[in-house]
Amino acid sequence: MFMRWAVVLLLVVPGVGWAEEIAYPDDYVAEEEVDPVEADGDALLEPSVDEGNALVEEEPAASGSGSGWANRLSLETTTWALLPRGGAGRDEGFLQVHPRLEVVKPGFLQVELGAPVRLRMWGGGEGASVVRREDWDELSDWGQVVQNLMVGGDAPNFVWVGALESYTLLSGHLVRRYNNRGNPNYNPAGAVVTGMLRPLYVEAFASDVLGARLMGAEVVLDVQHILMGRQPYPMKYALSLSAVHDWGKAGGASEPMTLAHVDGTAILVSRRKGQGGFELQANAGWGGRPG
Repeated sequence: MFMRWAVVLLLVVPGVGWAEEIAYPDDYVAEEEVDPVEADGDALLEPSVDEGNALVEEEPAASGSGSGWANRLSLETTTWALLPRGGAGRDEGFLQVHPRLEVVKPGFLQVELGAPVRLRMWGGGEGASVVRREDWDELSDWGQVVQNLMVGGDAPNFVWVGALESYTLLSGHLVRRYNNRGNPNYNPAGAVVTGMLRPLYVEAFASDVLGARLMGAEVVLDVQHILMGRQPYPMKYALSLSAVHDWGKAGGASEPMTLAHVDGTAILVSRRKGQGGFELQANAGWGGRPG
């Protein structure tokens, strides 16, 4: 458990390259992540005729607004504490200083660098260091310097590096709501890569890019595309194969484990109206530990 009190200091200096407020172009709208395997996947791949014309008409205005690059430098200070629970652990308190540098090119690149430095205020016993040692005592901990790195924008084709918070691997049969920084002494950077080459969609991830921990992938085959060609709503009939492996060598030792799962999905009824609607699906699958 910990308590946090935050004061955020934003250094914004107009006209200076290293500190300016991030201003997104008018034609850039941040949207919630949408699973490209579900219906409406084509909407992520290509605009409609009307949308395409609108984008062409708006392009000169966007190009005239500048390069589109923006950056921000910020410093956040908080108090951070670890409290004993059930008689285990120690009472420790820290002043956390968290500098951040963010560089953004909307729709193309987003980089956020920085890491919390925790300065001891109380606890830890005799000989305890001023800077919390557990935050930097293994190679994986240096991954926390990369707060967020995204190349390529939205799905279906992008690369993302950073903290995995409530991460789910596509169908969620093997990995669901996974957090790679749940242990306060283990601060890795995870990675997610997705790509589509019809009729295949692939998503792969690693929970620790600097250590051997959890990694996996899922491949989805669009059966509808093979049988009937490209359709307005893909993945109505799909087969998927997923596998994950835990090396158990970073963030604490554990027994290596491999899991695999294969399943089929058929969308029997689909009704869409704007952002709403419903679907009736049939699913069948099997999974276990190979070997």
